[in-house]
Amino acid sequence: MFDWNDLRYFLELQRSGRLLTAARRLNTTHATVARHIEAIEKSLGTALFVQHAQGYELTPAGETLLKHAEAMENVALLAQEDITQSSAPLGKIRLGVTEGLGIMFLASRMDGLFQRYPGLEVELVAVPRFVSILNREAEISIHLERPAADLLVTRKLTDYSLALYASQAYLDRSPALRSREDLARHAWIGYVDDLLFSQELMFLNSFCRNPRVVFHSTSVIAQQQAARSGLGIAVLPCYMASGDPALVPLLPDETIRRSYWISTRRELHKSVRLRVLWDYVVQLCEREQGLLLP
Repeated sequence: MFDWNDLRYFLELQRSGRLLTAARRLNTTHATVARHIEAIEKSLGTALFVQHAQGYELTPAGETLLKHAEAMENVALLAQEDITQSSAPLGKIRLGVTEGLGIMFLASRMDGLFQRYPGLEVELVAVPRFVSILNREAEISIHLERPAADLLVTRKLTDYSLALYASQAYLDRSPALRSREDLARHAWIGYVDDLLFSQELMFLNSFCRNPRVVFHSTSVIAQQQAARSGLGIAVLPCYMASGDPALVPLLPDETIRRSYWISTRRELHKSVRLRVLWDYVVQLCEREQGLLLP
């Protein structure tokens, strides 16, 4: 039988795709990673990876081993937490989240978690795209749409409101804005349509049939900054823009509602450190309903 310790190196190379990256994450050398991979391949009598210019990819045999290696890793993590961390969870947990919620809402509200669990380490992956749990990019992920995968535990995290905002400088030099009918005469700020990672972000037409978009960005934070500078009207989450002194809310009756969903892999849902972060985020959103849904 192969050495079970070799699976650590196998999993890290599969996740990172490169020997040097895997070695850095394991605090060792690329030669050591390669040696452990060679050892497990020799024991099993088959190649587990093929090397391309983009990095290492699993062979069919590697794909088969991956399922068992991940299951063994999860059992080891749960055993460690049950024995050593039930009273004071320690260790690292990664949360993948959309850019706006992660940077403009969660990042400034995590102090209560670390006051209670000072040994916890959180990696916040806040990016304008979908963060995959199944591909091990994160242990917990927050989405704009409900994931359909059977391997996940999912619940609605919260609803949130979006509204229209612009700078006072823009409003001073632009046509009067008194009703929805006036919106067609204004400049808009929006997403790059062919790079949208969720159909839930296609909301400009909810306000204006043919909006004249002058500035596009994949980043909602860039859109907020563009609105602050006076480029036009932006549709922004209220939790981001309602407290921004550089922005003026427009047409208060013209709002839309969207939802966030929180997910994790089914076998990790009992993890102590995962539950600590999961419960904190859920309770935080429950407390902040006045900001999320003003």
